[in-house]
Amino acid sequence: MNIALRPKSHSFAPQSRSHQSHSKIPNGSPLQHPILLHNFLRTPEYDLRAFVSGQKPRKPHDYEVAIVSTLKSCSTLLAISQGQQIHGLVVKSGLDSNMFIHNSLIKFAQNGCWSEAIRDFNGMRFDGVVPNEVTMSSVISAYSHLGGVWNCRLLHALVKKLGLEVFVLVSTNLVHMYCACSSLREARTLFDEMLEPNIVSWNVILNGYSKVGFVDLARDLFERIPGRDVVSWGTIVNCYVQVGRLVEAFDMYRAMLRTGLGPNDVMIVDMISACGQSMALVEGQQFHGLTVKAGFDCYDFMQATIIHFYAVCHEVDFARLQFELGSKDHAPSWNALIAGLVRNGAVDQARELFDEMSERDVFSWSSMISGYAQNEQPNMALELFHEMVTCVKPNEITMVSVLSAIATLGLLKEGRWAHEFIRNNSIPLNDNLSAAIIDMYAKCGSIKTALEVFHQIRDKTTTVSPWNAIICGLAMHGHAGLLLQVFSDLQRRNIKLSAITFIGVLLACCHAGLVEAGKRHFESMKKYGTEPNIKHYGCMVDLLGRAGKLEEAEDLIRSMPMKADVIIWGTLLAACRTHGNTEIGERAAENLARVEPSHGPGRVLLSSIYADAGRWEDAFLVRQAIRSQRMTRSPGYSGVSSEFSCKYLVNVVLSAYCKRAKS
Repeated sequence: MNIALRPKSHSFAPQSRSHQSHSKIPNGSPLQHPILLHNFLRTPEYDLRAFVSGQKPRKPHDYEVAIVSTLKSCSTLLAISQGQQIHGLVVKSGLDSNMFIHNSLIKFAQNGCWSEAIRDFNGMRFDGVVPNEVTMSSVISAYSHLGGVWNCRLLHALVKKLGLEVFVLVSTNLVHMYCACSSLREARTLFDEMLEPNIVSWNVILNGYSKVGFVDLARDLFERIPGRDVVSWGTIVNCYVQVGRLVEAFDMYRAMLRTGLGPNDVMIVDMISACGQSMALVEGQQFHGLTVKAGFDCYDFMQATIIHFYAVCHEVDFARLQFELGSKDHAPSWNALIAGLVRNGAVDQARELFDEMSERDVFSWSSMISGYAQNEQPNMALELFHEMVTCVKPNEITMVSVLSAIATLGLLKEGRWAHEFIRNNSIPLNDNLSAAIIDMYAKCGSIKTALEVFHQIRDKTTTVSPWNAIICGLAMHGHAGLLLQVFSDLQRRNIKLSAITFIGVLLACCHAGLVEAGKRHFESMKKYGTEPNIKHYGCMVDLLGRAGKLEEAEDLIRSMPMKADVIIWGTLLAACRTHGNTEIGERAAENLARVEPSHGPGRVLLSSIYADAGRWEDAFLVRQAIRSQRMTRSPGYSGVSSEFSCKYLVNVVLSAYCKRAKS
């Protein structure tokens, strides 16, 4: 499951400075009055306390200035409740048409009160007050948190109508809002129209490309930025890290150091995360040392990052040590260690830590439930989930693990209840959760319901996970024709196919005896950017073996870029038994013996091949060797036909898929 390891990102869209609204007050600026100037130089706490306690100026104009100053203090001190009280006083006093008071009110937006800021802006427009650049920059910032490209376009039109696009602050905030709405084309058009974009403007559009994974476009833009700062470098490094291009991330980091700039805390988090992804223990420890030297190790988010890094590198003792050295009041650190213990198979230790937590959030519960589901304890996962719902609302990550546990147990009734729970609790249905629901229904024997769910979400998918779930489900239930129709539909969409997709397709071709179609799909894998792995070769050997094309199957094995395993040779050997090919069967058995000398089923098959060919003496010698060497029989292996290989591969598919869905 995902763990929040990065600090909360600071908005790239700059907020307007509070002094701008005061500097524009006409006819009697507060700076022209010594008494008011003295008041302005007081602390925000003093201003707020004095105003609320009733120390209000006598002159109306001074009263308005005092309100502006006090609202500024509310914003600085995050005093939302007091600010709302003053807002009510403004309305009662008939001052709600004052431009400067409106500007100050809208700057609640800086404290997360997006809806309140927008509501006040709408009231301002209703009163006929024309917003200035300060107002518009704050309102655009508020809208960017609420989303909606149409809102962005309407605000853009208003900015043009008022002639405010010349202000770089306003245009930059608009670019940021378009990026937040994933409308990068409009963001780039507006950015290109800016006469003098500053470094913040460049960083905003760069971050927009980075967030959606347009790495190459982001790099091209990065190369054009004049006077790149640490935010620019950090953004491009993060862009490479997020898409797994770790070598380039390290290259960019080193290039930044050569310019004389040093990393900030956010960039170090990215670099430690990259070291974790690439299992680069030594390099990650160097960055750990850098965090200590720079004093960043006192940050809670940095502690969680380091714990996670050591855990993914299987250095559980170091992860525990980092946890013990850090703050115990930081839930993400507990969650990182719990998830790390789970990742390393120490589920019981993870549960001990979980039970010690004074307060558990949704990630704590989800990590523990996922741990049980991944470590073949589905009953414990469900038991913990039912305990969780009495105190914490699950999220989509939780439900993926719960559905995986239900699928393992094959409990259709429990699965239907979980699906209804998702609907009733308005849990967001992302691609991973949709895939888990489809997978659950397929494994619980209701492929019809799995198809119904798939058709409901098919046109909303952006990743291949739900498609893989239905393809593997159809393969498991033997619906080859329908599976190939679904795959054909998938090929027409702008969705990247994965290795799991092709395993499902090849299994379907294998079951249906579609040799030419199977070959065609196997050969097309590289065209879709997917290199065949040993499971794909296993499917093809089974497909060719079932069709009696044993020479071709043997040639394919010898052309493999990796060593054939026991499943590959066993599949060929079983096909030789089916088709009575003693010559290839002997070679397959010899290779099987080299891979796993104590593998009894292979010798049993060879003995059967000899018996079928009337070579009784050879059959007797093989069976005698089995008894004398006490060879073992692998569970799940059928010595009668090659059916075992397909069953094995289906289990591999579903196991791999479950792991993918949880990531």
